[in-house]
Amino acid sequence: MPCTTILAGSGATADHSLIIARNEDCAPDDAKRLLWHPAQKACPGRVFRSFRNDFAAPFEAAPLGYQSVSDSATDGASEGEAGFNEAGVGITATETIFASAASLALDPYLPLSGVVEDMIEDYVLPLSHSAREGVRILGRAIEEHGAGEGCGVAFMDESEVWWFETCCAHQWAAARLPKECCYVTANHARLREFDPQDTENFLSSPGLVSFAEEHGLWPAGKRPFDVRAAYVDEKPSDLYYNYPRNRVLIEKYRGGTPLRSEDDPDFPIFFRPARPLTMLDVAAGLRNRFEGTDSDPYASGNPRVKARPISVFRCSHSHILVRKPWLPLSVGAVSWVSWGMPSLSVFVPFFEGFRDVPQAYRIGTHDADGKSAGWAFRKPQTLAMMDYGRLEPVVRRVWDRWERQALRKTALIEARYCDLLALKGEAASDLYLERENTALLEDALRQAKALENELMTLLTRSVSARFPFNGA
Repeated sequence: MPCTTILAGSGATADHSLIIARNEDCAPDDAKRLLWHPAQKACPGRVFRSFRNDFAAPFEAAPLGYQSVSDSATDGASEGEAGFNEAGVGITATETIFASAASLALDPYLPLSGVVEDMIEDYVLPLSHSAREGVRILGRAIEEHGAGEGCGVAFMDESEVWWFETCCAHQWAAARLPKECCYVTANHARLREFDPQDTENFLSSPGLVSFAEEHGLWPAGKRPFDVRAAYVDEKPSDLYYNYPRNRVLIEKYRGGTPLRSEDDPDFPIFFRPARPLTMLDVAAGLRNRFEGTDSDPYASGNPRVKARPISVFRCSHSHILVRKPWLPLSVGAVSWVSWGMPSLSVFVPFFEGFRDVPQAYRIGTHDADGKSAGWAFRKPQTLAMMDYGRLEPVVRRVWDRWERQALRKTALIEARYCDLLALKGEAASDLYLERENTALLEDALRQAKALENELMTLLTRSVSARFPFNGA
């Protein structure tokens, strides 16, 4: 079911920031929470335990404090998806991917005890001081405990973006994104040519190549080694479920000759965009619904179009993590988070240095309420879906204006924070950041509630017009 991922290196963006972004398309009633987990002291004998299965591993080192966009919960479980830690490392975990039947027959997933996506951020990010270290920590966990399912994970720090893929239960591969390039994927593993000797740009389990050769997944001695050819099946459903999402994003960002669906195995993996991307360009990609084509299920009113769009109603949340290494970490790492379906929602900024998250953003369950941010943003989306063609422009008018204003405000916050840091020190600048980020979040909630009322008014009048009754 989930997701769609977009990555961009510092040479591929307009301001030379690094970006990792993803839609999590799982459950529309999952009111995500934004949490800050304080740093902890080293503790001999401490063990990390997964909330979802029996995975357990030593967790004795001093964990770093970190953000998480976490699942809705009433039991205290975090189950984080994305965020930055206080070392400036960002993660998005995870893109659901699938290994081949042949590789899984040899080394099947271990769902009851292995690494599963709901535990990756909470286990890996608190221990990671760089993107590369994050890759190695996750890799060791998979080598020792196995993967419980197929996962694609992106890591970033001030200078690098890495893409990580599980290949079967105990094999994995990761590649560093070239600085001038982008990468997109939609629910399938896409790494191809791989040189395990080039540890500057590639990392993997020790047996990635030898396992494939010994078990007939890859011809012995053939080079370059192809991760996808060795470990991934091409499925008929890829043609309409996954490939169209890859294709529309690559064409959107790269430009040039349109791609053909049957060419997908040879689609470019890492590619240069036709022009440098902005945060809003990435947001537009995550909102794509094949607009302007017959495959747009919302404009056409046909929910059974075959091609699966990027923006879907069951999207739990979307995020764009932006790292600006020339700024102090507190304002140089920003998680832009959107609750629900991104084409009907808004990206709200959370600075890494922001700690006192408002209560509405820290709560949420699978049942609608009048208190949580998750449901405040979801309710207008549900109303707009009742008449998408007429109401989507109403929603976008509100949220497009809000995002443009938020981008201007965050730029001012960055500049003012740096000035205060130089003039008055960290305490004053941090207090300023808390106040300004809180104001942005509270304003977004006010806009969401006003939008809900506007949509309810329009729908009420529409229903009344449909049932006038003669003589009224």
